[in-house]
Parts: sequence; structure tokens; C-alpha cells
Amino acid sequence: MSTIILGSQWDNLVGSGVVFNVEAFFKELGELETKGVPRVHERIHVSSRCHLNFALHAAVDGLSEQELGLNQIGTTKRGIGPAYSTKASRDGLRVIDMYHKSFEDKLRLLERGYRKRYGDLLKYSVEEEIQRFSRYKDQLRPYIVDAVAYSKTMRERKHSMLVESSQALSTRDRSRHHRDSNDWISARSRLR
Repeated sequence: MSTIILGSQWDNLVGSGVVFNVEAFFKELGELETKGVPRVHERIHVSSRCHLNFALHAAVDGLSEQELGLNQIGTTKRGIGPAYSTKASRDGLRVIDMYHKSFEDKLRLLERGYRKRYGDLLKYSVEEEIQRFSRYKDQLRPYIVDAVAYSKTMRERKHSMLVESSQALSTRDRSRHHRDSNDWISARSRLR
């Protein structure tokens, strides 16, 4: 999560291109709340279309790194690469999938595919993950938005927002009241 949320004028949208780790999200929210960030829960939103980054992805990340031997790429082993792989191959699950009956079956299917590849080396319990996500469903619900509708509303209201995406951040700073769409800028160029 971006540190820009520390500024009380910014809303934060975790965009659709992000692979989203629910556990890390709640941990970071707790840290922001502890630091006294104003209205933190009101200003953080998550696209319903984000792909989920499971503990399964982290387990697989470590195993795939081991397979590379001396050619390891130096992964963080947080599952980001495998989560993006399942996103690209259309096998991944999105935030919105948590609220559908097929969620458990889809996650089990994903686990079976990895289990075929890694066998007993894969130290992971799909049933434990399903239980965690059954608890996350209610906790996460207030933060979930349709990113397109949310962005449109923010634009109409001329509110400032930060959008976290898969490769960068972009800001929508309405405090300067630009009249066209050219005021979407990357945070990187903004900070220069």
C-alpha cells in the first residue's frame, strides 16, 4: 500500500491489475490505523477485479525458485510471480470470486494443478486457505468497489486519488482542477 494514503486528501484504489494479498492488506491497514492515519478505512478501496495472491502462490514461488538451481532469479517468495502467472493463464481467482459458490472448487483445482507438478514438495493446505478466505469475505466486503464506477465518481466529484496498478502508481490530483484527462500522471514523474 502506498505511503500517499498518509496524506488525508488522498483516496487510494488498489486497481484491477494488482495481484492482491488479503492478509497483507489487513496487516498494512492495522499498521496505518496504529499510526493514526485519518479515515484510513474510508479512503482505501479494492477493485473487485484484482486477482488474488494466495499462500499457495507463495509456496509455489519458493519451489519454482529451487527448481532453477544456480539460475535463481532472486524472488521474494511472496507468490507475486505465480499469482501473475495464474492471472495471465486465466486460471487465477479474483476478489469478486470470493463471493461465489465456485470459489472453493476453483481454488482446489488450482492447488491440484500445482500438486501434480510439485507432489509432496508442496507444503500447503487448500482447506486451511479456504477457511481463511471464508473469514476474509466479510472483513473485505466494505473495501470492495467496481473500479470503473468508482473512478468515474471520483472524477465527477473532482476528488484526488491514487491508483495502485501492477507496474506503477498514478495520481488523479483534482486539487489543481484540470479540465481534461491529461492530468493522470505517474507518481514517479510527479516525485521528480
